[in-house]
Amino acid sequence: MIVRLLPLLLLGACATAPATYQEGDPAEGFNRAMFSFNNAVDGAVLKPVAKGYRAVVPRPARTGITNALNNVGEPMSFFNALLQGKIKRAFRAVDRLAINSTYGVLGLSDRAAKLGLPEQDEDFGQTLATWGVGSGPFLMLPILGPSSLRDAVGFGAQRSVDAWGRFQKRTFDLSRTERWGVAAGEVIDLRAQLVETADPLIANALDPYSTMKSAYIQSRTAEIYDGNPPIAEDGFGEEGAFEADEEFVPDEEFIPEDEEEFVPEDDTAPQPDAVPDAAAPSDPTNADEAPSEETPVEDIPADPPLTEPLAPQPDGDG
Repeated sequence: MIVRLLPLLLLGACATAPATYQEGDPAEGFNRAMFSFNNAVDGAVLKPVAKGYRAVVPRPARTGITNALNNVGEPMSFFNALLQGKIKRAFRAVDRLAINSTYGVLGLSDRAAKLGLPEQDEDFGQTLATWGVGSGPFLMLPILGPSSLRDAVGFGAQRSVDAWGRFQKRTFDLSRTERWGVAAGEVIDLRAQLVETADPLIANALDPYSTMKSAYIQSRTAEIYDGNPPIAEDGFGEEGAFEADEEFVPDEEFIPEDEEEFVPEDDTAPQPDAVPDAAAPSDPTNADEAPSEETPVEDIPADPPLTEPLAPQPDGDG
């Protein structure tokens, strides 16, 4: 049945524009109360444990654990990318799983990223968005943190499949309690990563709730649109991209009414007489101009010529 429906799902994913997050916060009262509850639990349990984990476990070991946990999530990324019609991303997940599970020593080293195949996580919440399912109201879930109605449904559906849990049970024969212990380890690892990223942002925010909500929506929108979200007027609209009603094609050059069109002068046209220089002598033929009071040049006595005195001539009798 799933095989028969898969082509229809892929066709729907290609034909539907992704739906982002709706405006407003109709459940703000509940969300803020839950945010305070989560902060109390985090401050009393999660954050101290995460800081102790960071203090005890060296950074290379923590990085290896994070890589291994990300590696076991590649199969779900494959299926969700396939349901979204992202064939290239789907097979990138397969390549990453194969490379990191072998050359990366069971995923402890992200060798695929070093080979130019970075992680591109896909979940069922993103799949629902790609199918055009609306986000519904923003929700602050107990312990789990920020979400939306669509993402909460996607998270529940993905956890019900629990491919990683089934693998643990069948491969390692882990009991339910042991699997819960693995899940707790995943939470601690994630919380330890947020110590250096989210904690400073929330600590310096004027309104921590609004800051967390905005950061979550922006992050999820970027994931849905594969890092290229549309530009929205307010950042939260369903129809974010601006589109002009019709293409503007200017038919003629616009000239303001109070300005005349500039016409270049013709070099062959006669030029007006140049304005006489103020320092030049005035024209005596001009009757409207007062006669100059300066002494005519010809009336000024000339300086006597400079001559050298003649040397006295010697007397003929001498």
